[in-house]
Amino acid sequence: MIKYFRQRLFWKFFFSYLALALLTMIVMGVVIRILLPGLFDNHINRMMILFSQGGIANDGFMMGDMPMMDDLRLVQDLFAIFNQIVLDAFLYAFLPASFVALVVSILMSRKFVKPLQEMEVVTDRIAEGQFDERLPIKESSIEYQDELEHLCIRINKMASRLEQVEDMRKKLIGDIAHELRTPLTVIKGAMEGFVDGVLTPDSATFEGIYRQADRLERLVDDLQELNYLEMGTFELDFKVVNLEKFVGDLKQTMRIKFNNKGVDFTLDLPNEKLVVKADEDRLEQIMLNLLDNALRYTPKGGEVQIIVKKEGEWVKISVKDTGVGITKEHLPYVFDRFYRVDEARARQDGGSGIGLTIAKRLVEAHNGEIWVESGGRDEGACFSFTLPLYDHS
Repeated sequence: MIKYFRQRLFWKFFFSYLALALLTMIVMGVVIRILLPGLFDNHINRMMILFSQGGIANDGFMMGDMPMMDDLRLVQDLFAIFNQIVLDAFLYAFLPASFVALVVSILMSRKFVKPLQEMEVVTDRIAEGQFDERLPIKESSIEYQDELEHLCIRINKMASRLEQVEDMRKKLIGDIAHELRTPLTVIKGAMEGFVDGVLTPDSATFEGIYRQADRLERLVDDLQELNYLEMGTFELDFKVVNLEKFVGDLKQTMRIKFNNKGVDFTLDLPNEKLVVKADEDRLEQIMLNLLDNALRYTPKGGEVQIIVKKEGEWVKISVKDTGVGITKEHLPYVFDRFYRVDEARARQDGGSGIGLTIAKRLVEAHNGEIWVESGGRDEGACFSFTLPLYDHS
């Protein structure tokens, strides 16, 4: 029985309130018993003084025709009667007071336990995978919210985050399956064609199979790279990097790709020397991902430009293109894995769909920030990120 009560928060609250009410009444009774004699004597003495100053006649009678009784006996009798009256009144008040304390204890206990019971039910459902469950929250300003309401808000935030993670997990599985299916279908179809004698094993067919296998390898490598970045199981080799030389070398590396597509590749560098402390290989990986993305969505005759600019204690590096642009509704999701503004074109051009996600993780690992701006369809896009400026003085 004791174990049952100790395991129920309702009964803990109930007995706490009830004990508090009973203790209050007991203390009140004890205080009355202690103070009553002194208070009674004080009032009797004041009454006797009043009588002696004008309330008692010369013939020994007190305000009437009864002879005055002995002072001590009168005081004792009056105290006994008064004491009995007080005790009777206290006993009569004890039962209704106890009933009121009982009712108030039940109501207050239910008030505090009900939201906890709701939390128990909702958290059990969340633990079972029902991440859309939410706790009801009263519409009140923050300053009037108690600890339980703050806890409800935090549980709802946790459930929302779990729901987002679950949605991302499902989407990731679907995206990976979709990404793998296309090249595997091409490879399998070619193999079946060879077996059935439908396809001729010439160089063009083998080249197509090789491209699909290369796409699979690139996807697996990118997934592994992203996994390392998100788990934090990689180390950065920070070195001093001269951005003017770094960007110049990068242009030479990418020059052939841009020339083959007929896209201009230009630089906009400041006159002053700008130096950052970064992992040069990872920084190159960031830029290559951004440049590949810009080249993929910029048509022949367009332009891609690298802009380097000093902004306070930071260096801002931008990759700006005159390509197809990004509409407003797509901007918040550009850095999500497997998210594509133009699915058909991206897959046709061989993009894995997670290059920008990797770039974002690498920039954040350098204590920087990355974002994208675009005026909309056919207005081009500008991917920018910041790095802390290195003081080489």
